Amino acid sequence: MEDIQNEDIVIEAPVETEKAIRQPADGQTFSLLTDMMGQLMGCIERNSEVMQVAMETMDSLSRSSARNPVSDDGDLIIPDSKRSDKVTVEIKCTFLKITDIDTIDQQFEAEIFVQAKWQEPILEQNYMGDTQKNKEGLDKMIPWDPKLIVMNIDGAFVLNRKTYDIRYNEPGYRYPLVVQLWRFKGFFKENLELEHFPVDVQDLTISISTERSDAEVDLVEDQTAVSSINTKSFMDQAEWSLYNHIETFCDFTTVEYCSSTVHPILHAQCRVARKMGYFIWNIVFIMLLIISLTFAAYSIEFKTADRLTVTITLFLTAVAFKLVVKQSLPTISYLTYLDVYVISALIFLGLQAAQNASMTAMSHFMAQAEVQYFDKWSMVSMAFLLVMFHVIFAVFIYRTASKRRRVMKEKDRMYAAKRDFLEKFGELPPRYDKNVSDRDFFDNFIPGRSLSKSALPK
Repeated sequence: MEDIQNEDIVIEAPVETEKAIRQPADGQTFSLLTDMMGQLMGCIERNSEVMQVAMETMDSLSRSSARNPVSDDGDLIIPDSKRSDKVTVEIKCTFLKITDIDTIDQQFEAEIFVQAKWQEPILEQNYMGDTQKNKEGLDKMIPWDPKLIVMNIDGAFVLNRKTYDIRYNEPGYRYPLVVQLWRFKGFFKENLELEHFPVDVQDLTISISTERSDAEVDLVEDQTAVSSINTKSFMDQAEWSLYNHIETFCDFTTVEYCSSTVHPILHAQCRVARKMGYFIWNIVFIMLLIISLTFAAYSIEFKTADRLTVTITLFLTAVAFKLVVKQSLPTISYLTYLDVYVISALIFLGLQAAQNASMTAMSHFMAQAEVQYFDKWSMVSMAFLLVMFHVIFAVFIYRTASKRRRVMKEKDRMYAAKRDFLEKFGELPPRYDKNVSDRDFFDNFIPGRSLSKSALPK
């Protein structure tokens, strides 16, 4: 019994000691956790205050940058100010590179350089009598910006870089010039006119507008530098050929997301002509062979249905080629020249099938000699119809689609005369008669051409 009691004492003593030791440890841990939670809550509150101050600072900076935007070079400050007079902004557009023209999606990818310049009377007022140190300070502030935008951009710019320059004492200008140099790259929408496909000529247009109204800004072509295109960097030469001229014209639009007022637009266009060799050899030539093979069916006896079977097989082959043509074009609601040719070929094959069926039917109730007579002359008539169709269709293309190509060659010649005049005199001539076209006007300055009196000042 004593041993048992001693054993119990030995067993119970450590348990009581462990409890006595654990109780202070648990209380210390709870106290430590409470202190840590208090410190954590304090840190969260301090961080919230810092974040609030940071958000207010960023909001203040964003409002400040909206009022005083800084150009990409980080030097020039452009406050969002308004001018009481209407500002004339001269624009020169250069197509640096055209890398892709997508007929299906009706868009093209290009890299564009735009030079915009306008006179700034405020700089002249500050410039007079200032020291050289103050003039350097003036060069870091541009009082006004035209807020140019590109209307037909498809998505975001791949490259978008703007720099500014201030030029004093420019010849031909009364006040200092502010020059904006804008280089951008992206995809641009273009509604392709595919009626003449594959003999078509397409306009590739960059539409430059402004967020300011027509009462504030007038966008015009640069009178001392002509818009141009870098023909050597044209990347899509397998399917297209590029013309040398750039044509500009003005228009107006209402930008609903900005305001309901009228905004000016300056369109700069270059032209490309589709190389039709691929479509001539792979579609037109094959279709011509298919419809020509129908005449081989006349060697088959007209009493049987074998002749009609051959013609229907050729008809189904032509239908497959029609589907190939469809893959080269977007979904449009009108017929192209290639569609007209393929559908005409299908109609011709249908007439051949009707002739074959008629001869087979006539052989059942007419004499064989009479049927052979009608069969021979119907074959001659179909051959004559095929030749006449191709002659008429070729003349039609020459007078429509090919005529547009000849007009583009004429525009290249006029553009060259325009550049020669600018290099010789340093400025484009004023238009005294607005009804005179570019063609009549610049004919006066081309050697060997007669002088047009309507284009000269009266």
